[in-house]
Amino acid sequence: MKYQELRNYLMKSKKYPGCKDFSRAPLIHDGFPGTFNLSMTEYDMLKIFGDFSSYKKDLIFSTIQSCIRPQDLSENIAKAKDLWKYLGVFEMATPYGEIILSKKNITKEVHILQIKELVKILTGLGLDKKRIFPSYCAGGKISEITQGKYTFNFIVPEDKLTKETFIQEGIPKKNLIQDKTRDTFLSLHINQKTPWGYRTEINYNLGTEKNPKFIDIATLEYCLWFPEYSGSETSKNIVGLIDSSHTISVGGIGVERLCMVVNKLNSVQEIDSIKPFYEVFRKISPYLPEENLIKAGEALRSLHRIFSDVKSFNIKMVKNVRNKKNKIIQMVEENAEEILTKEKLKILLEINSQIQPWHNNLSNGVDFTISEILNYYHSPQQSRERIKRLKNLLINSPPKLKERERSNSKHPK
Repeated sequence: MKYQELRNYLMKSKKYPGCKDFSRAPLIHDGFPGTFNLSMTEYDMLKIFGDFSSYKKDLIFSTIQSCIRPQDLSENIAKAKDLWKYLGVFEMATPYGEIILSKKNITKEVHILQIKELVKILTGLGLDKKRIFPSYCAGGKISEITQGKYTFNFIVPEDKLTKETFIQEGIPKKNLIQDKTRDTFLSLHINQKTPWGYRTEINYNLGTEKNPKFIDIATLEYCLWFPEYSGSETSKNIVGLIDSSHTISVGGIGVERLCMVVNKLNSVQEIDSIKPFYEVFRKISPYLPEENLIKAGEALRSLHRIFSDVKSFNIKMVKNVRNKKNKIIQMVEENAEEILTKEKLKILLEINSQIQPWHNNLSNGVDFTISEILNYYHSPQQSRERIKRLKNLLINSPPKLKERERSNSKHPK
């Protein structure tokens, strides 16, 4: 199945009554101050409600959102950890809908519908229920679940609803994964009051029963509480949780990962909306090790998305975002400095635009992206950094290299 077909399939799937299709949010917005877009709901919640807790009316929408998790680049990709499943920039789809109801407290009923429709979508694409492994919150003390982040006296009940609903939908009971961390308990504070509740990661086993190989392809959240404060609404002043009078249900699918699973591919970089980019990259840099190729490639794909949005949405980047952006440029430089020319970047960014026609601002952002990358690369600051790295390499050169240098000095050619 082609990636664009999968996108269309998800957007045309059954939706919650009253659901509207929304355009994606820009990658940089006030919902995630100091970083890039990480999720699906924050931009539209701020735009419509002004915050994350005052739901004066219903908000039900479906979208496919671009996301960048800087830690995926700086930790997983930069350290070559599971390169087969990590992307620098990826898409999250909300096919059934992001559902926020102002007065009707029917969160559990809506959550059941989210699970049912998700299972229908996955099995409709040919996925095997026996290979679906959802996680769920096993409950416990808030201090243990948040690993000391919060220490107020509250016992989180076990998320029996999620466990029992997946079993009712035909997922083997043994596949349900108990968890007692923030992976399955949403406890965020994004500079203001935000809803808390249960979170489920839906993993798919690409391996065998004895040697499983899990990939997280979807996420479900339903929120039952809001933080209670002693004083101003800051994270350090949270002293408890109060029941929510709203219905808050969120469901998201990692589109690229799902495409990889549906097509039984070995890595996410092999899907048709990414593979041609790497084929061109390999022709430009035929001797570059595959690991470096992917590190530089994912960084470059992310930069293309960032700068295209900056240009088309007329975004001014704050200092923290600029710093994160600079580190991504450094990833390209450290792994494939040879491509940092106007000609080579243009070839790569143009193919990246062509294989994602649903993002028309990528094409319009090619020249701007090249300009921003090269301006930083040739800046005095970056020149000093390169000299510093070169000195460190010489100081910390491997023993064999030092021995070879000594030998060359004794026996000059």
